[in-house]
Amino acid sequence: MRIHARCPSCLLNRVYQECRYITDDEDLIGRIMERAMEIVLEEYRKKGVNAVSATRVHREVYRMLGTHDPYADVKKIANEQAMNALPVARKYIENGDRFRNAVIASIIGNSFDYGVLGHEVNDGEFELYFEREFKRGLAIDDTDEIRHLAKGNVVYLADNAGEIILDRLLVEEIKRLGGFVSFVVRGKPVLSDATMEDARIAGISEVADEILTNGKGAIGIIEEELPEDTKERLENADLIISKGMANYECLSEGDYSNVAFLLKAKCEPVAGDVGVKVGDMVAMLR
Repeated sequence: MRIHARCPSCLLNRVYQECRYITDDEDLIGRIMERAMEIVLEEYRKKGVNAVSATRVHREVYRMLGTHDPYADVKKIANEQAMNALPVARKYIENGDRFRNAVIASIIGNSFDYGVLGHEVNDGEFELYFEREFKRGLAIDDTDEIRHLAKGNVVYLADNAGEIILDRLLVEEIKRLGGFVSFVVRGKPVLSDATMEDARIAGISEVADEILTNGKGAIGIIEEELPEDTKERLENADLIISKGMANYECLSEGDYSNVAFLLKAKCEPVAGDVGVKVGDMVAMLR
């Protein structure tokens, strides 16, 4: 998915937010916003993939802020809230179609996305939010086709901290089907996305067959940055599970087949591209 006219305002809003996480220095924030706007304009004129453009912007912002993880405290809260909701999530999964219910639970976790303009993270009452969203169900439901492919080699592209706690539940169900799971996190901290540390907190190593990274911590997948083992798994996968909007932005422009996009459409550009309404949950196989 290419950069949309709405993307720059959302991106700059997130830049300002992460500046506020780190500093009250108005002069520094002003310089950072000015530099971010310069890069956004350059990237917008290229009409490239939004997540790739955002990666360039945030790397420069982190450099200017002198930090490697401005979302560290936010991610801790997200992981804690998702952990608290695990008993509720397991109850819903065990009541009916386990695989479909685990897919829905993992997509509800995709709401842990801080800084999307117009999207509010319900990290203060996540258990209630989980129950409400679970009853809404999926706007696009390709879970039967996804289930069939999940019996083979599966590459699971994770997205956010907090969300990764609920991803574990879906990995458990894939393993029940006999699938081999290569679980991919960010190679370095970026936004509120899940890293190796978040995978450790979620206990992913206890259920997945291996944990890999996307290399340098891009927002989504930038192929030229992928480690060779991750690239090889993607090329030979029977199924790629792509969590969240950034991975969608990248892989919807790629040549991979059998990609299951599991996401909550949190903005108009992504919702429009997918063909749903903002707030809808999607389990779509392409």
